[in-house]
Amino acid sequence: MSSMEALAQTIVERERLSRSTVLRRSILSRDRLIQVSFIALILVGWQLLGNHEGDFFLAPPTSVFRTAVDEIPTSHFWSLLGETSKGIALGFVIAAVLGVIIGILMGTYRSVATALNPIISAGYVIPEAAIVPLLIVWFGLGNSPRVIAVVLFAIFEIIVTAYTGVRNADAMLNDVGRSFGASPRQLFVKVTMPGALPFIFAGLRIGAARAVKGMVVAELLFAATGIGGAIQLSANAFRTDRVMFYVVVVTVIGVSFSSAVQLIERLWMRSWHESYRQQT
Repeated sequence: MSSMEALAQTIVERERLSRSTVLRRSILSRDRLIQVSFIALILVGWQLLGNHEGDFFLAPPTSVFRTAVDEIPTSHFWSLLGETSKGIALGFVIAAVLGVIIGILMGTYRSVATALNPIISAGYVIPEAAIVPLLIVWFGLGNSPRVIAVVLFAIFEIIVTAYTGVRNADAMLNDVGRSFGASPRQLFVKVTMPGALPFIFAGLRIGAARAVKGMVVAELLFAATGIGGAIQLSANAFRTDRVMFYVVVVTVIGVSFSSAVQLIERLWMRSWHESYRQQT
C-alpha cells in the first residue's frame, strides 16, 4: 500500500470515528438526558393521575397505548390519516409558495408593502376558526374549504417572516455591491436572499405547525371527516382514550411536517453554499 493510500484510509477512518463520536455524544448528551427524564416524568404523572381519575376523565398512557394497538392496524385509521395529511400538505404548499412570493415582493417593493400591509395586518389578527363556518357555507363540506382553512392558518406567518427577512438584508453589503457594479438581480441573489433564507425557513416551520392546526380545526367544525372528525365523534361518545390517541397522532403529524421543513432547510442551505463557493 502506498503512502497516499494509507493517508486516505487514515482520513476516512478518522472521519468515521468522529461521526460515531458525535452521534454517541448527541444521544448521551446532558441535554438529551434531561429531555428524556422530563418526558418520562410527565408520562409517570399522567399514568398516576389517569389511574386515580379513571378513563372517563383522563385516560392514562396505558389505555391510550391499547387504543393505538386497536386502531392503527385498521384501514379506517389509515384512511383518516391519509385524508388529513393530503389536505395539510396541499394547503401548506399553497401557503408556502404564495406566502414567500408575497413576502419577498413586499420586502423588495415599497409600494407593494404599502398596499398590502393593512390587509396582512387584518388577516394576521382575525381568528381563522371564525372564518371556517363561512368557508363551509361558501364551498360546502368537500376538501376545498379544509385546504383553504389550512392556507389561511399558515400563510400570514410565512408572509411576515419573508418580508422581515428581505427588509433585514444588510444595507451595507448592498451598498458595497452597488459600488462594484452589481446589478439588482445579482444583489437580490447574492445578498438579499442569503440573508432572508433563515427568516423564510423559520416562517415555514411556524406555518407547518399552523397548517396542522388549521386542518384539525376545520375537521372539528365539520365533525364528519378526517382526524378532527374522529376526535369530535370520540368526544361525543365519551371515549377519552380515543381522543387522546388522535391528539397524539396530530402531534406526530405536526412534528413530522416541521422536521421535513428543517430537513429541506439543511439541504437547501448546503446546496446554496456549495453553489456559491463554486461561483466564487
